[in-house]
Amino acid sequence: MTTKFKALFSVLLLLVTVQAAFASGGPEVKFVGVTADRTDIASLQRGARLFVNHCLNCHSAQYMRYNRLLDLNLTEEQIKQNLMFTTDKIGDTMKVALNSKDAKEWFGAAPPDLSVMARSYTAAAISGSSDSPSAVLAAYLRGFYQDDSRETGWNNLVSPNIGMPHVLNELSGTNKLVETVYIADGKEMKTDHDAEAKAKGAFIASQTMSAFEHHVDKKDGKVENKYIVRTLVNVVPGSMTPVQYDVAIADLVNFMGYVAEPNKAKRIQIGILMMFLLLFLLGAAIWLKKEFWKDIH
Repeated sequence: MTTKFKALFSVLLLLVTVQAAFASGGPEVKFVGVTADRTDIASLQRGARLFVNHCLNCHSAQYMRYNRLLDLNLTEEQIKQNLMFTTDKIGDTMKVALNSKDAKEWFGAAPPDLSVMARSYTAAAISGSSDSPSAVLAAYLRGFYQDDSRETGWNNLVSPNIGMPHVLNELSGTNKLVETVYIADGKEMKTDHDAEAKAKGAFIASQTMSAFEHHVDKKDGKVENKYIVRTLVNVVPGSMTPVQYDVAIADLVNFMGYVAEPNKAKRIQIGILMMFLLLFLLGAAIWLKKEFWKDIH
């Protein structure tokens, strides 16, 4: 089995796993943040710097070559001085020196290749961000919180019990998880419907990353519905303000989208031109038909 086939199989497996998880009634996550324009070259440049400094230590992007960064208005000298730390050849791919066996032993699983992650990690819908193709990935990067029960010391709101540590902690600061459970108590929340409505109201009103989940507990033949709202609260500030960190995540995801499909902007331009060409040919064909048949009728 070739390396490329293995990578494609891994992406397919990830896609099916994420779809199955959310189809089976997983938590609904609300993404609160900003998105970046794919045509914003400055955003892509900032994203490239974040990717190389924070992601490329463990994750590779083996289908992306450094010389493709020339398309981001960077010179070859700028790329070599600021973005190339594992090779001297600008035509090389973005690989890392980390051994997959060591990584699996340290983290429980080998860090996946990120070449097409921005296209494969978007199977689940994020509430309020259905128009963003990389909303799930952005939510995942913003969903880390401190969890002392985990070996890495971190957990994630979007992907619980993930083995990846929060590598952007110095930028974002430390978040903690606040969990509120809503249960029908016969008083303020008389019925399950009241409890669900109050929980969803709190979930929608939240101004930070949050998740809503419905649990059904059965005890002594009785069914108890629990509506859980989990919210992230910042307890230790990072080097960036929340707004600055939102922009940084948007830049990083924007660049990962570029890595996944470097020719997307050009493809869209060509597609638009081809549509105009087809419309012109359609008009020419209609005119030719009329000219051909006008003397026959």
